[in-house]
Parts: sequence; C-alpha cells; structure tokens
Amino acid sequence: MSVRRVRSLAKTWETLGEADPLFGVLSDPDKWGGKWDVDEFYASGAAHVQKLLRTLDDARATYARDACLDFGCGVGRLTFPLADSFARTVGVDVARPMIDAARRHLRAGDRCEFILNRDPDLRQFPDATFDLVHSCLVLQHMPPDLSLRYIGEFFRVCRPGGLVVFQLPAETRSAEVVSATHALPETAFAARIEVQRPPASLESSASQMLHILLTNQSSVAWPHDIPAGRHVCLGNHWLREDGTMAIQDDGRAFLPATVDPGATVEVALKVQAPSDPGDYMLELDLVQEHVCWFGEKGSPRARVAIRVIGAPDGGRLEPVGEPATDSDTRVTRRASRRWSPLNWIRSRAPGPGQPFEMHVVPRDDVERTIRSSEGTLLRAVDDNAAGPSWLSYTYICRRGTASASAQR
Repeated sequence: MSVRRVRSLAKTWETLGEADPLFGVLSDPDKWGGKWDVDEFYASGAAHVQKLLRTLDDARATYARDACLDFGCGVGRLTFPLADSFARTVGVDVARPMIDAARRHLRAGDRCEFILNRDPDLRQFPDATFDLVHSCLVLQHMPPDLSLRYIGEFFRVCRPGGLVVFQLPAETRSAEVVSATHALPETAFAARIEVQRPPASLESSASQMLHILLTNQSSVAWPHDIPAGRHVCLGNHWLREDGTMAIQDDGRAFLPATVDPGATVEVALKVQAPSDPGDYMLELDLVQEHVCWFGEKGSPRARVAIRVIGAPDGGRLEPVGEPATDSDTRVTRRASRRWSPLNWIRSRAPGPGQPFEMHVVPRDDVERTIRSSEGTLLRAVDDNAAGPSWLSYTYICRRGTASASAQR
C-alpha cells in the first residue's frame, strides 16, 4: 500500500517537473509558465537556509559538518545552500524530472548530488549516514502514516548525536482564527482621509483615479505587508442622496509602505461612478480585509459629493474590483483534501495534471514518533511555512538524548 501511495505522489510531481519544475516547488500562480526568475528562485532558498542555520544556533543545536540529507529536494532550492555547510550533501526526491532539473543547475565545485527515491523508506542509505537530515514543505503532501514512516527513517539514517529537522503542519486554522491572529490592535483604527482635488462630476460608469492623503492618527504602525490577505487597504462606496448604499466595495488600493504613527502617505485609488445618473456621495474609508472597516471603530470616513451625468454612449465600463491578494489567499487548502492552485496544473500542464494533497499530523503524534525513533525534540518552531490556514512547526530534533548536544 505504501509503495502505491509513493508512486501516486510521484506522478503528481513528475507532471509538475515536466511542466514547470520551479513552479512545482514554489507554487505562486503568478509564476506559472516559466515566469520564475532562476536567480530569484534560488536566492529564496539561500535565505531560507540562512534563517534555518540561525534558528539552529539559537536552539544551541550543534552538529558535525560531514554529511547532510535534504529529503524532498525538488530542484535543489535548499540543497545547494545546505551544501555550503557540509563536506557532502545528498538531495533525494520522488520525481525524476525534479532530480534532472536539479542536476542541470549543478555548478562546478558544488558538494552535492541528487538521487531518485521512489520507495516508502530510505533503504538505499545505511544506518547512521548523515549528521543533519532536513525536510521542508514535503511531508505535508503525504498521508500521515507515510510521513510518520519517513520521520522514523530520518532518525535511522542520522548519526547518533546528529540533527533531524523537518517541517509539518499540526492543525488547520479557521478564517476567524486567522483574522484574530493578524488583526490590528483596537488602538490602530484611527485615520485622517483627505481627497486631493476631487471631481465635481463624473460620467455614468466612468472610471477616475483619485489621489488621497492618509494620515495615521493612531499610536500603532499600519504594516503594508500583513499576511493572509488581512492587508490594510483604502476602499470606497457610493451612497445615494438619501444615504442608502448604491454601490458597496467599489475600489481598493493597498498601502504603498508601512505607515508609522503620525505619518502621511499618498494613495492612488481608482473609482468607478454608478451607471445611473444622479447626485451621489463618494465615501472613502480604510479597511483591514476580513477584519473590519476603520469607520466601524469610530475613525472618520471621508465623503465627497459627486454628480453623475449620463455618458454620451450610455455604455458601462467593467468594474474595477478588488486587487489581487498574496498567494496565500489565492489558494484555499483543506486538511487531507486535494487542492489545485487555481487549477493551473489541471488546465495548463501536459497530461491529466494531478492535484496536490495537503495533510496535517497532530503534534502529539509527531512527538510520539520522535521518541519511538530514539530521538529527542529540542525545539518546535511555529514557522508559518504552510500558509496562514495551517499551524505548522519546524521540529528540531537530536538523535539520542538531549545531553548528546554537549558532546558535539
């Protein structure tokens, strides 16, 4: 059964590897079709490994520098920078096209090799082969019984006193929990909104770019890069003369940068007039997406009276709509369910395009496997690696007792 599961997973990653191997590793829909810049892609791996090594230092997780295993290496995004710290580094992956792509990117002097592994274990490696066994963004795509089996194998091939470091989601988070996690504090919702040179009139359905000054009147900075689609944006509505809502959520504009307390930034917002002529009130407000509008917290909204007149051709333009959010909010993932990044693989990759899988393994089950594999958990780091809808940990473990770290 495990062999069949591995073969099934292999087909998914082989399809990805043949269609677009870099996208298969970092599945940002904007990068589909060979749009990843190769240098940018591999630089992201170097940054990840630098952060990992700092985390190991902070945990005082010492290790020898002879041999390293990167499990689920893909095209070597993390294998290459890991190899800089070891005399020998081996990357293993289930998909031959990924291995082939990694080998194509080998540079002269790289101290690493890439090996295909289509077994539900690591039988081709003897016991106690590596000083560090590493895996990130890999186990989450396997059924729990298979991922736990591989974790046991990590400890088998790790040398006594060596490190086993792997990432795995432990549970899912609801939209409400995500919003609560990333919501600004109550004191942050205070702004001044000033429209620069607003038009007195617009043709029906016409679009207009407005320039607005936003001043942070709170004691809390407004970050421009809040994850999970909980960005702070400028938005607008159209109200009728009697104050009733004519158009809700017309336009959106992101903050251009983090806005510190007392600071002012200029934001360009594209609005679109209603299709029916008449007198309207353009209402502008800040919103933290999926949390609340600032006006709901008592912050003053800005309102501008605008007369909408009939367009010469009576036509209507396409609505402006909301801006695209980050890749975390464009992709909805459910634990132990199949998901496809906006159907990119099914619609564009050659062949049937197998969808990905995402799975969680409760932390108690992971820790039980660590103990049964003669390992010691040194630290579990909440890494946010799987996206905002998942509670994910990087488990830093020692093969043997924790006291072994003093002997390294």
